[in-house]
Amino acid sequence: MFGEDGVKKLASFAVVLSICSLAAAEVSIRVCLADGNTPLEPADANTPFVYRDIMVGTKLTIIVASDAAGSWAGGLYIEGIDRDYGVLSARDDNDATPDCEGSRLEAVGLGAQVLDYQDGLSSGFELSSHNTAVPGDWFIIDYTATQVRSCRVAFYDYPALDENRDPDDKGIPIDEFPMGIYELVFNQVPTRDFDQDGTVGLTDLAILALYWGAIDRSEPDWCQGADLNADGRVDGADLALFADYWLEKTQ
Repeated sequence: MFGEDGVKKLASFAVVLSICSLAAAEVSIRVCLADGNTPLEPADANTPFVYRDIMVGTKLTIIVASDAAGSWAGGLYIEGIDRDYGVLSARDDNDATPDCEGSRLEAVGLGAQVLDYQDGLSSGFELSSHNTAVPGDWFIIDYTATQVRSCRVAFYDYPALDENRDPDDKGIPIDEFPMGIYELVFNQVPTRDFDQDGTVGLTDLAILALYWGAIDRSEPDWCQGADLNADGRVDGADLALFADYWLEKTQ
């Protein structure tokens, strides 16, 4: 087995491999708004996978695609305390089977699987294509922002098993270490959709106007959310924060 230094080096090596994997673009991820078509912009064009601020309650779609055919395995997970700030969900979860078939897209092959995974440290989905998979969009997983703070979603790209590997090798099995590891980072801010109808619009502006000038230092209401910067007063600073999301949809 590897010592502590060896594990650290292996972890660093995994990060390097993940960058190479992304460059090759055999398996890739894109994040869209709830419509599944409109890309969520990065906060900085030079920093991929760290996205612009989204409101609490916003729903996103995470699409896993491939430009190569054949078998592949990986996963999407929220780990540790991040599970308090965001939720991953699959589509057409069938209670009779562990497979969430609605999150499998046509190109991934009939024998592909999307399996719910939960343990004491992480929650998410294990993804595997079938050897009949063809290039295209393979999986779609939904994400919902639940609380203010950054939330990280980890993407794992597992290496294929080496069929020629010596079965007497007692080291760490190759399939126990992800070949590609990288994180999607969602920065989440208070909602401006005060009436929770899915769009920041006139009703929400009316709610902000209702509390204009109000002083309310009580949590967690903060003037029905209108005190966006939580400074105890609804004023021009809150209006400016509200305007940043005018007509934006959360679902």
